[in-house]
Formats: sequence, structure tokens, C-alpha cells
Amino acid sequence: MSRSKRFLLANLMLLGNLFANTMGVVFMGALDRWAYMIHMPHTPDIMWLIICYDIFAFAVGFGVLLTWERPIRAHLADIAQGRASSPALAKKARRRLLNEPWIAVCLDLFLWWLAALVFPLVLSHLPVPFHLAGVMALRSLFMGLIIATTAFFLLEHVLQHRLAPVFFPAGGLSRVRGAWRIRIGVRMAGLLLGACMIPFLAIIFTIRGSARLVEVGTLPPAEVLSDLQAAVVVLCLLFMANAVGLAFLVTSNMVRPLREIVRVLGKVSRGDFEGRVQVMANDEVGYTADMINQMTRGLAERERIKDAFGLYVSEQVRDEILAGRIPLDGEIKEVTMIFADLRDFTTLAETTPPKDVVMVINGYFQHMATAVEEHSGLVLQYIGDEIEAVFGAPLALADHPRHALEAALAMRRRLAAYNARLIATGHAPLRHGIGIHSGPALAANIGGGGRLTYALVGDTVNLAARLQDLTKTMGRDILLSGTTAAALGDGVALERLRATTVKGRSQPVEVFAVP
Repeated sequence: MSRSKRFLLANLMLLGNLFANTMGVVFMGALDRWAYMIHMPHTPDIMWLIICYDIFAFAVGFGVLLTWERPIRAHLADIAQGRASSPALAKKARRRLLNEPWIAVCLDLFLWWLAALVFPLVLSHLPVPFHLAGVMALRSLFMGLIIATTAFFLLEHVLQHRLAPVFFPAGGLSRVRGAWRIRIGVRMAGLLLGACMIPFLAIIFTIRGSARLVEVGTLPPAEVLSDLQAAVVVLCLLFMANAVGLAFLVTSNMVRPLREIVRVLGKVSRGDFEGRVQVMANDEVGYTADMINQMTRGLAERERIKDAFGLYVSEQVRDEILAGRIPLDGEIKEVTMIFADLRDFTTLAETTPPKDVVMVINGYFQHMATAVEEHSGLVLQYIGDEIEAVFGAPLALADHPRHALEAALAMRRRLAAYNARLIATGHAPLRHGIGIHSGPALAANIGGGGRLTYALVGDTVNLAARLQDLTKTMGRDILLSGTTAAALGDGVALERLRATTVKGRSQPVEVFAVP
């Protein structure tokens, strides 16, 4: 942060309050001339009184606010130099920054309403008309109200648009303890006061003062009426300009945060959860912005978890689990299971550098998983050098035996192509065996210790694994059970092998090979 920017940020609140007071003095100078002091002499005593009090008020206001801002300036210096402020200093600075518009408003009201007491007391000892004390008291009361409303909205504008992004880059204004909230209702009340009530009261008192001049016979009625018309026109123009300025500040202070919210919600609707609302206030809109930021962070985290989850299970299983459509207590599914296992992998692992082994087996798994997924199957898990896949779960799949057979044939072709690349790079070719069986299986989320996995259990799963083991002794790379062969029908060329007894079955199992 440059020195000039730091200096500007450090003094923006002071300059804003100074501007509001200066505009109030100029404003009241016009009212003095055209309203409250019509035909009232501007004696040197009165002018010196006004000038001296204005200087006193500016000096006191400047000193109080400068003292109030000490933690704010210290924290800003740390930010500008890239240092981390102590938690106590940062907390105090942020709280004081949020409260400064209120402090400035209260200070302005106190100083100018104090003038409503001081001026009559001083004027009572000067050779001036008696009713001038009341005029000066009204002048000070109206000046306090005009300056307070202008300062309130101007300092809030400075806080939102310049200082909040620096002191609250991550938002959280509504969570600062001890900070007075500038609520929307307070803004509307301030706008009503500055744009409606003060002008009406000023015009009413101007009319009453003119009527008083006629009653006491100080001036002819025609002259008073002429001056009153000029005063009302000037008052209306001044207050209209003031109302436009206040309306601009209020609109700017409310519309920009709402536009930020709409912008981020638009991104969320398109699936982009990285946008953040720039929180500018601690009112209801600021609280809403903080909640939207919290929501988008949660959605982004959920999306990252979802994507990471998809690395360990398929997108189908992930989406079914997240949607709650997989019963935790399990369901019976009609499925076809595939088990594929590499041959002589232990020898490969012992004679090949570990990094090469990982590269080879990952390439193999990638090709086999692609073959399974291309035919609507789901890879359930990798067990060492073995692949377990299912067709028909978690989503039902018509003609799942045929899909499984086509996947096995694709695995055969992909292994041949992969072996050609392995040989070309100086690696030994791979061999595998595939077992396929169809039947009912229990599908559920199974696990313990806070960890679950989508798995299929039952005799169908076991028999598919046994058929994969038989490929080693029968010298075939793809074996099917009689159940799967029957489901495929006569249109598929299969070679019947001898019935074989497998572990877990008392009766021989029909076995078919894929040529």
C-alpha cells in the first residue's frame, strides 16, 4: 500500500466529518441570510461569536475523533506494512471503525446543540435585539440536525466503499462484538429526518418568524411577505439539493451491496461456488452477505468432497450415496459380477523397480476400468492386482449379462493393445484371467469405524471370484458360469468346459469359455 493511499484511508473519516460540518456551516449561512435573520443586523459581535464557536467546534470535533481513531490508525499501519496486528488491537480497531459514524453524529449533535445554549447566554449580555437569541438557538439546532444527518450517511458511505474492504477483507462485520449496527430502519429514519422533517420545520419556523415581525409592527406586511417568498424559494432549493445528496448516499450505500449479492448468487446458480460477496456493512444486508459467503464456502467444500469422493468410488455410486438412494441395511439386486486378476504379478513386482510397477499396474487398471464403464458397468474396488466390477448395481441394468460379456471382450482387446506398448518400452507383457457370474447379490454400504464402502456380498460374488481362479488351471482368460451362459442365449458362441467343483459349492458348476 502506497503512502498516499495509506494517508488518505487514515483520514477519510475525519475529512468526511469535516466536509459535512463545512457544508452545514455554508448551508446555515444561506439560511441566516434568507430565513432566520431577515432584516436582522449582522453586528460584529454576532459575527465574532459565530466564528469563534465554529473554530471551537471544529477543534473539539477534530481532537475527539483523532483520539478515537488511534487504534484504527495503528492497525492500518500494520496492514500497510504487511504486519500482523495483535488480536486485541485488530479487534479494537474494527470495533471503533464500525462505531465511528455513530460517534461522529453524537459529537456533532452535542457541539451544535451546545451552541443553542451558549449563543442565547452570550447574546443576553450584548446590545442586540432580544428575539435574536431565539433565532440563534434555532439556527444551532437546525445546524446540528443537518450536519448530523449529512455526516451519518457520508461517513457510512466512506466506511462501506473505502475502509471495509481494507479492514474486513473476509467480511464478518456483523460478528464484531460491541459494534453498533447501522440498520436499514435507522437509515430510513435518518433519510426521513434530513429530507422531510428538517425542511418542513425550517419553513414553518421561517413563516412563524415572519408572522411575528408583522404582529409587532416591525415591518410592513407587504415587505415581510416579499421577503418571505424569497426565503421560502431559497429554502426549498437548498433542502431539495440536500435531499438529493442524501438520497444518493442512501441509494449508493444500499444498492451496491445488493448488486454484490445478486452477482454472487448468479454465479452460484451456474454452479460456480468460488465467488464471494464483498461485505460492506453490519446491517441486515451485510448479515445476508456473510451468510451467502458462508453458504458458498459450504457448497464449494461439498463440491470438493464430492469430487474427491469420486476418485474412490464411481460417479454412479457417489451420486446414489449422496442422494440417499442406497439403503444402509442393503437390498437384493440381480447383477452380473466380474473379477479380473493379473497373472504372475508377484514376480513382476519383485523384478521391477517400484515406480515402474505402479506405472504398469495403474495403466492396466485404467484400461480395464474404461472397458467396464464403457459397457455400463461399475468398478467396485481394486484389491491388490485384482479388479471387482458389477453390472446392474447400484442402478438397475437390463440385459446385464450381455453387458458384462462385452466388457470382458473389451478388456481382452485393451490388454492386447496395452501389452504392445509395454513391450515397446521394454516391459514384460501382462496376462489376466476373468471370471463372470450372474445372480442375486446383497448390495449395501458396508464398513465400520466411521468408514463405509459400497459393496456386494453373497454367493454370486463368491462364485465369480472362484471362476476367475479357475482360469489359472483351465488355461483360459475368460470363464462364465452356466447361469450367465443361459442368460446370454444361443446367439453367443461359447465353449462348454467340464463341470467343476469349486470351494463353497457341493455340486459341480457348469463352466463356459469365451473363444
